[in-house]
Amino acid sequence: MVSQPEHDRRFMLRAALRGFGGARQRFLAIATPGAAPEDVFVLLTEALWWAVTADDGFEDLARSGYGYRANVGAYRDARGRDPYGRVLLGLRYARDRCGHQRALVAVEHGLGFPIAFPVVFGEFFRWRRSAQLPVSGRRVASERLRSQYDNLLAGRPAAAALESAAKWFAQEQGIAGL
Repeated sequence: MVSQPEHDRRFMLRAALRGFGGARQRFLAIATPGAAPEDVFVLLTEALWWAVTADDGFEDLARSGYGYRANVGAYRDARGRDPYGRVLLGLRYARDRCGHQRALVAVEHGLGFPIAFPVVFGEFFRWRRSAQLPVSGRRVASERLRSQYDNLLAGRPAAAALESAAKWFAQEQGIAGL
């Protein structure tokens, strides 16, 4: 591996985006009917960690004056207005619950009617409602994001939120010139 001579925010953001893309693809490949819950949990949690890391990277880039967005507030406003970007707050809540509590945030949900073709395998795993998750023994900073999680993710396919995040990241990559 060739080392970077200094901390390069753009390089690190590209690495986080690559990590997210790979983890998302691995999740979609494993999230099939009858998949071992542990396997799905591991790959979904990995995708969530990378998604939050990439989101943090865009915030850091906006904060740093690289000519991308006016400031971090402008990035957050754009993310909150965008149908693809707004899922990131719910994903941050899910990441914290998976990472800090090992909470199983998505469970297998069988086929229902009507069936839409083509069937995307990741759609078999849907986000649980926050009330179905284990009670936290400690206060987590992301608790303020619980309503975004319930409103934007709960009951929906896990794959759909990851796809939305991927679309948001692709838009922002273009704006940032990455």
